[in-house]
Amino acid sequence: MNTLYNDVLYLLACAVNKVKADKNRIESMDLDALYTLCKEHSITALVSYALAEHLKEMSSEQYARWSAEQMKAVYRDMNFAAERANILSFLEENGIWYMPLKGIILKEYYPRAELREFADNDILFDADFEKQVEQYMLSHGYQRKLSDSGQVMEYEKAPCFNFEMHRALYHPNNTVLYAYYKDVKERLIKDSDNAFGYHFSEEDFYVFMISHALKHYKNSGIGIRFLIDIYVYNRAKSATMDTEYIARELEKIEADAFESEMRMLAQTAFGTEDADFTPEQENILEYVFQAGTYGTADILAQNRMKNKIGTVDTSPAGRRRYWANRLFDMERCKVEYPRIYKTKILIPFLILFRAIKGLTKIKSIKEENENLKKLQ
Repeated sequence: MNTLYNDVLYLLACAVNKVKADKNRIESMDLDALYTLCKEHSITALVSYALAEHLKEMSSEQYARWSAEQMKAVYRDMNFAAERANILSFLEENGIWYMPLKGIILKEYYPRAELREFADNDILFDADFEKQVEQYMLSHGYQRKLSDSGQVMEYEKAPCFNFEMHRALYHPNNTVLYAYYKDVKERLIKDSDNAFGYHFSEEDFYVFMISHALKHYKNSGIGIRFLIDIYVYNRAKSATMDTEYIARELEKIEADAFESEMRMLAQTAFGTEDADFTPEQENILEYVFQAGTYGTADILAQNRMKNKIGTVDTSPAGRRRYWANRLFDMERCKVEYPRIYKTKILIPFLILFRAIKGLTKIKSIKEENENLKKLQ
């Protein structure tokens, strides 16, 4: 594994474990390349925390760059907290049950809350109140992104706000996770300090965290931050969590092997003094570092093709097989249009409908096809 990746892992381990970083090692690092990679993975604030004692010894340009990352993190965390409080107050006042998700919870297990960077805040809410939530967000200066998916409404507002309001945790095309979380409210625990807020148990939060990471890992890839999340959460909760329950639930969503592999990798990367990775772990880390925070279009194209036709074949024939498989995806039709699917005679019309619907997304289809062509 290359030196830059090892340097990042070392500084992350220092940060999450509150250990002083070695001055001599920092002096040997390429701080410009380090900064670029950290920005790609949304970990600049955390790494700058590890560098804090050495910042004044850097050049004025590097000092300003790294110092600014912690100040930006504090600014974003404070502003998001205030904006989130307003949204949750609206949900409370209107009797709409809700649950904050992912980074909103995980940041509390970092050395300082603002060091767990995020691009958005995710909130699950009662889908019966979708129109009221939409009206609130739009009336408070937010704009809805056209690219949001079926289970989430995504809103943006200057200068930095992005909220993902989830009607459900997963889209129906993810059959395993959609089925598992379809009646998610039955799994939730009522908050003690409000009227309509809920939360997962420690175990169910961990299972959801792993399910979310696995979804991204299989699709467009996922960055190094998810390994930090796994490490800090296990460090905080492993002594109190019911590991047998977690193992059973992870098996139900076909994530047990993935969780075990990633937990051991996270422990090796951040929980040992001298990380000694296996060749398999190094391959995973290479994949993770190449993905950036939220994955890449190339990785997404590659994984989609593998899932659809069993291999990566970028020839014209391979791409035709891929697009035909996308169009005639009966499993997806079965989930998204169950009533029509049961009426077998209507299936040809359903295929025609999907083809026509695809024409409305011709730009994204062309972009995806170009990404397929670039694959090796």
